[in-house]
Order: sequence, then C-alpha cells, then structure tokens
Amino acid sequence: MSSEPMDNKTPEMKAAIESLFPGTMAAIKNKKCPSCKEPIGEFKDFLSIKEYRISGMCQGCQDSVFNK
Repeated sequence: MSSEPMDNKTPEMKAAIESLFPGTMAAIKNKKCPSCKEPIGEFKDFLSIKEYRISGMCQGCQDSVFNK
C-alpha cells in the first residue's frame, strides 16, 4: 500500500484521535488494527483499502462497523 493510515492527518488531528482513542497510533505503527489490536491482514476490495488508509481498521472490523 502506498499510503499508511493517518498519513494525511495533521499532527493536531493525530493528537486529537490519540486522546479520544488511546493506542491508535501505536497500533497503526505496529501494523495492527486500532479497534481489535489484531494484525491487519488482507482486504477484499479497493474500498476497504481506502477505509484502512483513513482509519487503520482491519477487514473484520470494517465489516462489523459498516455491514448489517
């Protein structure tokens, strides 16, 4: 992947995310999902990859958040 999660966020935005969701930046740095703390794994489509680049969430967590 050419872009890592949170790359497009300002330092202030990263600080705000970290204050609301402690451990997010460390999880992303360690290639783990900030929601479930499991390794990132594979994605099923380009839309899922785009979401990963925004939130850092793995496919399983994306499915649980965005699917019924």
